[in-house]
Amino acid sequence: MTDQTLTPINAAVAPLRMPGATLVTRLKVYDTETPDGQYGGTPHFHFMCTEMYFVVAGSGHVELIDHNGFSRVDLYPHSALIFSPGTIHRLINPNRDLELLVVMQNSGLPERGDNVVCFGEEWMADDAKFAEAMKVSSFEEAYVRRDRGVEGFLQIKAAFERGEEEGRQALQHFYDLAADRTRNLRANWRSIVENGAQAEVNASLDHLAALDAGSTDFLANSQQYLIHAGEYNKPGFCGKLNRYFDPATLSPEGVKQ
Repeated sequence: MTDQTLTPINAAVAPLRMPGATLVTRLKVYDTETPDGQYGGTPHFHFMCTEMYFVVAGSGHVELIDHNGFSRVDLYPHSALIFSPGTIHRLINPNRDLELLVVMQNSGLPERGDNVVCFGEEWMADDAKFAEAMKVSSFEEAYVRRDRGVEGFLQIKAAFERGEEEGRQALQHFYDLAADRTRNLRANWRSIVENGAQAEVNASLDHLAALDAGSTDFLANSQQYLIHAGEYNKPGFCGKLNRYFDPATLSPEGVKQ
């Protein structure tokens, strides 16, 4: 299920999560050519998750589409880009050396369909076609998925180039299709949020209430885990992945591919 070995340093009362129930991933951005002659990853967006790119090494760009149209952001070592749900994002790796640490809100949701590739109408209008286009089991298939996403991305970009209103209509149409394709996943998303990020917030409020009551007993339940680094061997949307799954995510009710 994972590339990492989890080593308990202290006995755990309950599975220890990443801070704030996030998902953390090391990423080597794809360095193969896309349909528009660039090198990089798969254009996609998230319904529920704010995301941060922290540049570990190399340089490159992120191409973005949102309600305001197309934009391009330069990435350099140790810079960090944060973007909210609804931002279509595409990593560009011109020097083929871009490596990132990715921090994602709501651990588990990106593994449960929250991320939707920017496919064109052919793949977005039908559940079976969408499922076929999203599923990959090798890097070769991931490149095919990416290239289909780039084609859809370029269609929306071209719509904005023809006019703001036409671009916004094309973007909204894509959002609507994506919402329809993921309609059966939302109960699971709700469960992940409630048992992840919301549970972490509730635990923090319980600790605050205990402190207000003069109790520090909860500090006796401290715990630690060491997650050993693995290989970049998982085909992702944007590149080759090495995920840092936390113990809670690795539990039976956690993320499954």
